[in-house]
Amino acid sequence: MDTERLYRENAYTAQFTAKVVRQEKTREGFEVVLDKTAFYPTGGGQPCDTGWLDGIPVIDVEEREGTVVHLLKAPLESDAVTGRIDWERRFDHMQQHAGQHVLSACFDKIAGAGTVGFHLGSQFVYIDLDSIDLTREQITQAEQLANKTVFESLPIKTYTVQPAELNSLPLRKQPTVEEDIRIVEIDGFDYSPCGGTHPSHTGCIGLIKIRRWEKQKDCTRIEFVCGGRALEDYGIKNESLNRVCAMLSVRDFEAADAVERILSENKALAKAAEAMREELCKFEAEKLVRNAPLEKGLRLIKLSYHNRPLEELRLLVSGITSEKGCIALLATTGDKNQVMAGRSEDLSIDLRKPFNEVMSQIGGRGGGSAKLVQGGLGDAESAARALDMLYSAVLNEL
Repeated sequence: MDTERLYRENAYTAQFTAKVVRQEKTREGFEVVLDKTAFYPTGGGQPCDTGWLDGIPVIDVEEREGTVVHLLKAPLESDAVTGRIDWERRFDHMQQHAGQHVLSACFDKIAGAGTVGFHLGSQFVYIDLDSIDLTREQITQAEQLANKTVFESLPIKTYTVQPAELNSLPLRKQPTVEEDIRIVEIDGFDYSPCGGTHPSHTGCIGLIKIRRWEKQKDCTRIEFVCGGRALEDYGIKNESLNRVCAMLSVRDFEAADAVERILSENKALAKAAEAMREELCKFEAEKLVRNAPLEKGLRLIKLSYHNRPLEELRLLVSGITSEKGCIALLATTGDKNQVMAGRSEDLSIDLRKPFNEVMSQIGGRGGGSAKLVQGGLGDAESAARALDMLYSAVLNEL
């Protein structure tokens, strides 16, 4: 059966009475079909309404071949019920959906960009436009025209036409149905076939704010919010900006420049700190080489550190092996458990052979070149064992 859709005639219908046509228990809950309903089912990029039937929560609404099916948490006990829409959710959807019509029309008028996708999410709304060449100026102009249309509070009208009447209307897009085509007209500004819920005037949409945009394969995605969502979004950003300004002791219009200056200073400090780290590791490596005893005519340096960054291990190995006749066997344990080994350029030993033998025995993974190898172990104890075993294996190769 076709369900009578009360929301099509009046989107402001928040309460109604109806007769139960069918009720069926399912795995998800109880499916209920009414002779008429004000609940909008999911479709056309717009989520469904939620609310209550005789006080029982309606958690989902969908359309099946012209029939609107309501999913309830519990069964109804009467054949005649009173339905009540979650009005806050309904009006939010009305604002977002009508805002989409306005914004899509503005992009069409300003940039000739058609809307090929629409999604109304729980936080943000987006449209996909069939253009990847939109400029920042065009996007700004579209937003400005959209809000001008809101401020003019143009009437939003809905009516049904037959296919033969379509040629008389300047439709922005073609309908997806072939009969009883519902048109949403924004008083001469936009004509679109649509089955969704919309307010009576564009003024009810409230502010339309584009949050961000990004180019995709063959389209541009525009993310935006309208009305209550725009107010909430502004409030969150304003609070965040005020906190940043308080921390930086600047005014809101100075915040971006202040952050840019701090980032530039931090970058310079990080560069200076890295240079100092390299210099300190160089001095440390020189000291280790000076104090290392000779073994088989070489200076074989074996050390383990706790939570020492891998980059510092690399700097130490590089510093040690820059001297002639040196082999460095280093490990770091803690958050990461790694073993690293390197040799001087003047030595001929291929470190891969002893390294691979040790790692295969102890269950580690890694690799490298004849002059430098590195691998990871599962825990600190394994890393310590691997370092000792590698020390013995290297001595045997010398």
